[in-house]
Amino acid sequence: MNRAMTAPDLTPVGEGRVALQSVKIEAEIENLLCKVTIRQTYRNLEKVNIEAVYTFPLPLGAVLLDMTIKTGTKAFKGVVVEKTEAEDRYEDAITDGDTAIMLEQIDPGLYTMNVGNLQPEECIDLSITYAELLKWRENSLRFFLPTTVAPRYGDPEILGLQPHQSPDYDLMHENPFSITVSVCGALAGALIESPSHHIASQRRFGKTVVSLAKRQALMDRDFVLNLSMETDKKSMAHVERDGEGYVALASFCPRFPAPSRPAPRCITIIVDCSGSMAGDSIAQARRALCEILGLLRPEDRFNVIRFGNSHRKLFSAPVAAEAANLKKARALLEVLDADMGGTEIGQAVAAAVRSAASSTLSKEALLITDGEVWEWEKVTAMAAGSGFRFFTVGVGSSVSEAFVQSLADATGGACELVSPREEMVEKIVRHFKRIYSPRAVKVQIRWPSEPTEIFSEAIPAIYEGDTLHVFGTFDERPDGMVELQAVLENGAAWVQKVALQAGLQTQPPDEGAGTMARMAAACRMKTMKDPRDIADLGVKYQLMSPFTNCLAVDVRAEGRKALDLPVLRKTPQMLAAGWGASGSVLMNERFELRFNAERLSISKVEMSSKRLCCSTFMGYLESERRQFDGLIACINGIQMDPTAPFEKIISLIRFEKEGMPKGLVNAMKSMVDAGADEHTAVIVFLYLLSQDKRIKGGLERTTRRMIKKSYKELSDVPEELKQQIESIIESYLNPNAIDLRDCLEPLM
Repeated sequence: MNRAMTAPDLTPVGEGRVALQSVKIEAEIENLLCKVTIRQTYRNLEKVNIEAVYTFPLPLGAVLLDMTIKTGTKAFKGVVVEKTEAEDRYEDAITDGDTAIMLEQIDPGLYTMNVGNLQPEECIDLSITYAELLKWRENSLRFFLPTTVAPRYGDPEILGLQPHQSPDYDLMHENPFSITVSVCGALAGALIESPSHHIASQRRFGKTVVSLAKRQALMDRDFVLNLSMETDKKSMAHVERDGEGYVALASFCPRFPAPSRPAPRCITIIVDCSGSMAGDSIAQARRALCEILGLLRPEDRFNVIRFGNSHRKLFSAPVAAEAANLKKARALLEVLDADMGGTEIGQAVAAAVRSAASSTLSKEALLITDGEVWEWEKVTAMAAGSGFRFFTVGVGSSVSEAFVQSLADATGGACELVSPREEMVEKIVRHFKRIYSPRAVKVQIRWPSEPTEIFSEAIPAIYEGDTLHVFGTFDERPDGMVELQAVLENGAAWVQKVALQAGLQTQPPDEGAGTMARMAAACRMKTMKDPRDIADLGVKYQLMSPFTNCLAVDVRAEGRKALDLPVLRKTPQMLAAGWGASGSVLMNERFELRFNAERLSISKVEMSSKRLCCSTFMGYLESERRQFDGLIACINGIQMDPTAPFEKIISLIRFEKEGMPKGLVNAMKSMVDAGADEHTAVIVFLYLLSQDKRIKGGLERTTRRMIKKSYKELSDVPEELKQQIESIIESYLNPNAIDLRDCLEPLM
């Protein structure tokens, strides 16, 4: 298993000829709805056909509404289709010489734009629009837009990212952007400030329009706006039509009464001491933690865990918050520094859980980190069943929102994001106080009429001053009051009511579902498990997901089609301001095994509960893995120069030179000796092999594409020839058809 750290390769990319020319952002905020349009302009500055690929972040709550493409005088829109279909249609367009654009979600909050067959000097404008629901945090709203992906620890390929999707970095390149944010309605009167950028604002036609003070800035940090105002109209509810029915959104911002004396807590403070925390971040974290020690009560128990490449506990287990123990903790904080290397956050979280396992008090963790790890979902899954509430503080100029927010949501805690120039001490201490603050432990939404569905049914923990968004769908239009009924930790009941009003956004009947209906569907998708169901809902409501892509194809006229395959050009990321650490991935506590789903599939086998006849089974797997790996390497090695004519360099002689297994070569030679055309046989052989799922995933994208293009150029391939080659391949890949169930002892 690959546990190597993926550190950025800080070398120039594309010799400075980056196709992404500009990024312009326009956003509008009204009530709690935010709509953002990002316009990316690509131009091919080279003399060869290119495929421009750009991986970029969006907020975790972003719901894609539209993708519009402009090429010259032509404008057209992208369509969301099932992922595999989108990939096949994209590759077909590329090998046919047409222009294709595909947007894919590769991780929560992370997307890859593919712009294929961009000819020399050609220019394409892409506009993607998304909607997001903002949340009150007491008297403040936060508009957050990430602009770069900070280097993360771990191997992105373990998560299924392909090489063209993984972010690259170029110290010599600068990506600029401009942004305009229009704040409408009552919020136009809010106090607006940015801790991340210098901004200018003006009132225009009843709106407050915010832009960058110097028109442009570099994409090396999150863009943040804080909107502050005191108002008693933070809760609201809206309803609008969705097809034959209706969809409603209720937003509550409760203010719970403070308890007289919160119950004792068992609190573990976990602080990131990796190199990326160096400077202001670690200094402010140190000051904040000193204040937090002063807030602990004698009846509480606590511990402090630092982590980087490794983790260190101050105490072997949580201790009473008495004077002697607090003195030791303060002594530790005096020397607390960002000097522990990488970000082995999984081990630190696991250590916190183990050390407090025997405590009977309510278990809480305050985690301060920049959270840049690839395998964050494993950490979240581990913490979700730990019995801990995680209160996360995401710090730095390019926070991994997906990690810190998901960890808090999964454990019933809360998340706070802090930019480097914000008052980190104040925000961390305020966030820590949430551990003692009242929260609703039982929540129920009462609608004026019976809904057909509520999203999400698993309502997360609600803290005093936070915002809860809930969607409901109805056969008939609901009318009246929506009621939030909550039971607090001390048993007290609490109720808040809000009247339903007309929808936030209307949509012409001929343009499909409206914004609210699509956001409700996106919320519903997060509660679904079956990939097929998620894909179907994504296609119906035109929503991005791990199982749906947004695709657009511009079919070129004959004579204007690309004659050669494009050369890959990745758009490099800028390093996040202040980044500077290294590390390695967390340990995987489970053994994961996937093998030939048609015969047997075992995944995430608990070694403690299931026994394998390892010597036979693993030996077979290793033998087959080496066999497949060798074959894949051989095929990838046939074509090293993507600009060279592929069909002229492949032959049985070349197969032998590249080390193709003799059994395969001899079988193919027999076919040719019997009269089959060698060129056709070789192309068909490679094409069929490239479609085999045991081989396909290991082939390089360019190799698959060249094979497909060559296959398309064949005419009238005899069916008998295809069957013979399929038989040769299957005989080689599956010679014994071993029933692996014979290799397993009875599973308990």
